[in-house]
Amino acid sequence: MDFELFLLICNYIGTIAFAVSGVVKGFKKNLDIFGITLLGILTAVGGGIIRDTMIGDVPTALTDPSSIYLSITVALIMYVIVRIKKNDTPREKQMVHFLTKTNLVFDSIGLAIFSLIGASAGTNLELNAMTSGILATLTGVGGGILRDVLVNETPIVLKEDVYAVLALGAGIFYHVFVVDWHLPHIPVYLGLFTVFLIIRLAVIKYHLRLPNMEKKEVKKAP
Repeated sequence: MDFELFLLICNYIGTIAFAVSGVVKGFKKNLDIFGITLLGILTAVGGGIIRDTMIGDVPTALTDPSSIYLSITVALIMYVIVRIKKNDTPREKQMVHFLTKTNLVFDSIGLAIFSLIGASAGTNLELNAMTSGILATLTGVGGGILRDVLVNETPIVLKEDVYAVLALGAGIFYHVFVVDWHLPHIPVYLGLFTVFLIIRLAVIKYHLRLPNMEKKEVKKAP
């Protein structure tokens, strides 16, 4: 398969994943249909816009708005489904809980996909591994940061989660494998995607986080 076609398919999958993540956040914040759709779009394309702006390109989302259209479609479909089933019962609470869990999974898939797309953009610049790592991080976490700021939350990446570190690592490893070791693009992409997705899901399952400034409660002896 041609690598450009492969990246296009990955981009659509990542767009759906991040759009779902943004829409679920909108549901939790009780936003209207416009707000929900906007969060879905920003989460899906925000990181790519930041990345392209950083390297001096016209953002791909503007030259080819198919990702925006796809995000809008995802938002509308999810809104209709949730709206129909919304009836203020215990079943609704179960659905909200399910959406929250689903949000974490889709967020992880989007992170892995978009981080490696950002890393691919970095390798095209023919600079260095750190550049690819930075672009991977911006692409992977940029949309989530815009989403959280828009709903007046401190971005999770700044206070406890490790996914920015994972995105940076994905970009650096991708650069090393493809540019320095001359390994084929698609197998490297799929391999790193699998590894970093598993790590991200393990982080969620076992509640791993970076050290922060929160004081831990010390239990006093009786």
